[in-house]
Amino acid sequence: MTSGDWSEQMVRGWGMAVGGRAHVLRPTSAEQVAGAFSQVRAQGGSIALRGSGCSYGDAALLTGGRVLDLSGMKRILAFDPVAGVARVEPGVTIRELWKHTISYGWWPKVVPGTSAVSCGGAAAMNIHGKNNFAMGTFGESVRSFVLLTPEGQTLHCSREQNADVYFAAISGFGMLGCFLELEIELKRVHSGRLNVSAIVARDLAHNLQILEDMRGEADYLVSWLDLHSSGRELGRGVMHRADQFGPGEDPEGLRYFDPALQDVPTTMFGVVPKGWLWPGMWAATHLGQVKWINWAKMKAGPREAKHSPYRQSHGAFHFLLDYVPRWQWMTKPGGLIQFQPFVPQATGELVLRTVIEECQKAGMVPYLGVLKRHRPDPFLMTHAVDGYSLAMDFAVSVVRSKRQKLWRLCQRLADVVLDAGGRFYYAKDAILMESSFAKVHGEDAVQRFRALKNRLDPQRLLQTDLARRLGV
Repeated sequence: MTSGDWSEQMVRGWGMAVGGRAHVLRPTSAEQVAGAFSQVRAQGGSIALRGSGCSYGDAALLTGGRVLDLSGMKRILAFDPVAGVARVEPGVTIRELWKHTISYGWWPKVVPGTSAVSCGGAAAMNIHGKNNFAMGTFGESVRSFVLLTPEGQTLHCSREQNADVYFAAISGFGMLGCFLELEIELKRVHSGRLNVSAIVARDLAHNLQILEDMRGEADYLVSWLDLHSSGRELGRGVMHRADQFGPGEDPEGLRYFDPALQDVPTTMFGVVPKGWLWPGMWAATHLGQVKWINWAKMKAGPREAKHSPYRQSHGAFHFLLDYVPRWQWMTKPGGLIQFQPFVPQATGELVLRTVIEECQKAGMVPYLGVLKRHRPDPFLMTHAVDGYSLAMDFAVSVVRSKRQKLWRLCQRLADVVLDAGGRFYYAKDAILMESSFAKVHGEDAVQRFRALKNRLDPQRLLQTDLARRLGV
């Protein structure tokens, strides 16, 4: 590839609220990535690494700079159906991975809410799923990887080899090098389905208590919250628990090892294409109907609980964000941001209650709230805590004053979270300031990370709008 292969275009975060023009290159081989590094290093520029573009904010943007879009590097290089270990290029998506392995009875240990995320991006952001309390983060399933540093060095990294780079590049949001290959451990499943139950939670304290009571036995736990509820019902919602079947417990579920039966349905009632649904969601969002949709969902909760447990494919349970294609378009023209604090268990209820109440007082109630339980992990730039996270989606106004008001609200809330020992997740963040970086990770971790950055990338070749915002 040559300089003429770079194409200037608009590049946005998945939430569409932030973005800018950049020169984009789409390599298909390790040699082309190395060539791009060499070319831009010689010219004195900077590069951002981008996978599937699923980060909500500016983690894969470099306004005015150069972006390496790795989505074309999507070969599954090897898969051992006995050990359940896959070796993949960074652009392979979670969907492409499970479609290759499910027929052998293997499923990724950790998956996010959409199957469109790339494996390279999942490792760089150290994503989590609905089983973080039990299985940990995606990085914990990465046995090893090959990393190309900005200086052109190829490093083989694992828990035993180049361990300092291994524990920092996973979670390092693309600042230390480009993953060329990743070796990923999957988990054995004995059915293509999960046993799913709904539990109605009457308030925030009840939601948290359910998480504590069930996290020692459930495989997956996640709760939808009605963030419009207040008073004694503040934080009410519907918890979903899912469990894997043991050998022979679900003979009919073996049929769901067919990858075609794992995909999220593309139509409603077998007729209406789901790609047509986002305009209705747009109307609900912009006409202030979300409160009443939440009310209806809560009313339906007891009926779902009564008919629990029920059986659902892995894909249908996990990939809720894939149910309605382009659903984020419902927030056009301003787009959306997600504010997702991670708070320690000891202060969790107080902090999350405060966050929800402050949103209500400001008249800026998120249209979606998702509560999960977490555990710590060993990675240097981790967002994980022994506690909870609450992902909150805000529609962004195109009116400048309203947009600024939302940013100020989220930054005030971030101070509340950080003062309580909480953390944030860079795949979702769009609002943190430079002063927050050391508060999120601690001075020691930040110094170690910056020392690795100085060693592996002394020219600061790898940059993103997120990294510049945080002063990395």
